[in-house]
Amino acid sequence: MNPGESGPAPRPKPNKTILVPQEFRRPTHARECDNIVNEVKVRTGCAVIPQWDDGRIYQFGIAGGGAGLEKAVRYINQWISNAHVKSKDSSAWAKMPAFDPNKWYYEQIEEMERQRKEAFRGTAPKVSEGGTPLQCLTIHWPEDLINLNITPRDVFGNKLEKLDAIRTYDEVFISILSAQGDIGQIEIQAVDIANIEAAEAHLKTMIDKVKAEEMGQHHTLNMILDDQEGMEVELKKADTWWPNLQDRVVPHLLPNNMMDPPGRFRGAFMHSKQLSKIQRSVQLALDAVRHKKGAYDMTICLGSLALNSRHIRENEIGKKYSKDVFLKSINGSVGLENRLVDDVLGCQILKSFFTADDFLEPTKSSDYFGYMPKSLQGTRPMFRGTWVFADPSIATAHPPQATATRHPGRPNPSYQKPAATASSTPVPAVQSSLIVVRVDWTDDEEGLYEKTTTRFYRTEQGKLGPTKNMDINLLELGESQGWHFALESLTPVASKSISPVITGFAERVKMRPNHDHRSSESFAEWEQTPTVKKYLRTGRLDTIYSFGIKQTCYKVEVTGMWYPGQKLPVWGLSIRHLEWATHLAELERLPIGREADWGNTIAAFLPDDGHSDCSSATERSWMTETLPKDEDFGIRDLNLGSGVEAPPPRDGIRILMDKLLQLSAIVSSVTETSAAMAGRSSS
Repeated sequence: MNPGESGPAPRPKPNKTILVPQEFRRPTHARECDNIVNEVKVRTGCAVIPQWDDGRIYQFGIAGGGAGLEKAVRYINQWISNAHVKSKDSSAWAKMPAFDPNKWYYEQIEEMERQRKEAFRGTAPKVSEGGTPLQCLTIHWPEDLINLNITPRDVFGNKLEKLDAIRTYDEVFISILSAQGDIGQIEIQAVDIANIEAAEAHLKTMIDKVKAEEMGQHHTLNMILDDQEGMEVELKKADTWWPNLQDRVVPHLLPNNMMDPPGRFRGAFMHSKQLSKIQRSVQLALDAVRHKKGAYDMTICLGSLALNSRHIRENEIGKKYSKDVFLKSINGSVGLENRLVDDVLGCQILKSFFTADDFLEPTKSSDYFGYMPKSLQGTRPMFRGTWVFADPSIATAHPPQATATRHPGRPNPSYQKPAATASSTPVPAVQSSLIVVRVDWTDDEEGLYEKTTTRFYRTEQGKLGPTKNMDINLLELGESQGWHFALESLTPVASKSISPVITGFAERVKMRPNHDHRSSESFAEWEQTPTVKKYLRTGRLDTIYSFGIKQTCYKVEVTGMWYPGQKLPVWGLSIRHLEWATHLAELERLPIGREADWGNTIAAFLPDDGHSDCSSATERSWMTETLPKDEDFGIRDLNLGSGVEAPPPRDGIRILMDKLLQLSAIVSSVTETSAAMAGRSSS
């Protein structure tokens, strides 16, 4: 290089790396690669850095941020999925669409509006002499967060970039006022005071969310429903059908002649204090997530009880503890599983539901799809497959190195890495998040099953499954089982943002031809390509039978579950309200700075008549007009201590608990009958 000449511009550091799966790599012209780089730059503003090996692109790096980065990821994934469809030569020519003046005009208007909105991400402009001054409002950072040494920059980023959505939506400038010794002043500026008021409301909602996350401790409730039926708890080993190989210690309440007979609790009235505790725990868990965007699912499962192996080892099996000591020792998650019984007992429980006409009624197999049977005996299941993948798009790939010809006496450079073959694809050392694929099949009037739209989700960073937002366990220790109130969440992901390896897998999953839904064989089949095997972590197949509970909008689901490595399913039972999905759907499309509009949380999720939310109009209006903002029956108070008395129970929690105990009685009668028959046959 001659003096004075500048070298090539340094490549930007990529914010996202997308690995091209082995089966999608094909010979590519440099002209086609240039077309990709230029088109992504024009469409999204992001820089694409392709990595080559032997005329094939094996990896794309994308430098950029915000919405542009997401658009670039979608573009690259689309190119990868179509790469094996087009030939090398035909793909090398850029496709020039015909000029459309109307489309061009609207694109220009859209771009001008985007640039105008983008201006609010920066600092507020200085007002020229004679110009209209900007209105401003100062928001003080809460003392509670200051005492925890949590600053606005810790939460929203150094330049408050996490508030960009509020800036552009409400058209305001947001900045931190720099004052010595003061970390808690945020300034909002805008031309119109109405914009400031809207931004203030959205910002305070986000601050409330931060306070709930930082100060509201995870609330766990463990309650023994049959505590009047025994004094001692014995630790036993789980049955052989139990699929959880880690947690195998099962607690069992020993009957006592001085106490109530086993199962009597199901016919007794629950005390108001018990109902209040359950109601308050449900309320706290739901109010803690009403600010958080995501895909949520709420259900109440009857499952077998196992203790966490990290706290209770198998060498504790056979030991006995007093009931009070046991309850204190499980002051945390007790490991209630949605697996209830093995295949034999599960089929017997299902048969008992087919004949429970006094308690159950027919309902659709799915909330929105499926056929309404004429009788319980005509109930057909829906089928669901769930698979969990490592994300191929976040793998850190190293370029395949060809083995260089070297003089035998020349030593290897210390920095040289071992050579890799062109077919090798490195596995990511650290997996930040996982991709969850869910496929449903529902029935029609002719008994044929149709595959519905596939849903894709992402777990939180570092988590191996859904985020658990509720932990309420109502234990029936006499039968080593219990009811678990679950509120789980995942992040929904658009299919275009998913690697073609996973979307292709989902497209090719299908039901087995002529599958008999009464069979104990798994119902789905899929291709096992080398890349799929490499990234597939686990999965589960579910056969779900749904039954409505009479005079309510609750429904019961009896589910057969196939786990990896098991030929026969295990069975579980759960209950949910038909409106829970509707309420929680608000959180899936929740804009930043907003919260779900549920009104009275308990009235919405546990309606007093068992059917629908009775607080919709009249009660919400009464609450708004009558109650101060901070006295909403304690609904927003996430810091209620154990000494604070919970609100009295409403009829909704009474109805729900009554139905749970009735379902428990049906299951118990089946298991007792089976145990009695087994005892007679052995004798």
